[in-house]
Amino acid sequence: MKVNYKIVGEGFPIIMLHGNGENHHEFDQLVKDLNDYQCILIDASYDGKISYQKLCDDVVAVVQELKLNAFDIIGFSDGGIIALMLAMQLDSVQHIITLGANTRPGMIKTFFLVNSIIRLICLLPFCIYQKKARLSFKLTKMMLLEPHISYESLTDIKIPALIMAGEYDLIKEEDSKNIANALPYGILRIISHGNHFLLRDYYKQTYKEIRLFLDICHKED
Repeated sequence: MKVNYKIVGEGFPIIMLHGNGENHHEFDQLVKDLNDYQCILIDASYDGKISYQKLCDDVVAVVQELKLNAFDIIGFSDGGIIALMLAMQLDSVQHIITLGANTRPGMIKTFFLVNSIIRLICLLPFCIYQKKARLSFKLTKMMLLEPHISYESLTDIKIPALIMAGEYDLIKEEDSKNIANALPYGILRIISHGNHFLLRDYYKQTYKEIRLFLDICHKED
């Protein structure tokens, strides 16, 4: 299955990976502000059976098609999960930034977890005749069953990593802290008063942290 992607600008490449059921437009403002980088925006393919590993494989296919030898990744929510998984699989990943990533379903706060289960049940009758409902069911189910990333496995990611989350994120803060602590070169930034949607609702604070991290990393390079 062909993976849709868009390339904007020139400079060191940054792959941007969106959240569950969304698309690359989540990064519109960030792309404008990171105009000294080449931004590679990938829209996830949700055809057929899906899993986080399949979404990883789709990104690898784009990397191979573009013949990228070195690149960074910025991933939001599901995209952050994929960023962590790719950093464990590819030596070509140089730096990663995650926003609201989790290591397993149990690290979603109880209220949001229960809400997702209720959503899954409510979607069932609509799945019979509505394609959109079937996709939403599939994506919600994946989020409730995956990922399964151990903190121990993250110790193999020996590159600089910025782990971001909102103070009131739907992901438990302990998970964000444990991810950053497990990474040999992990940095944790919790955005004060922020929610899960940092690029939408707390953009200025979030962009400031992203820009500082990238500038330091690439200055050292």
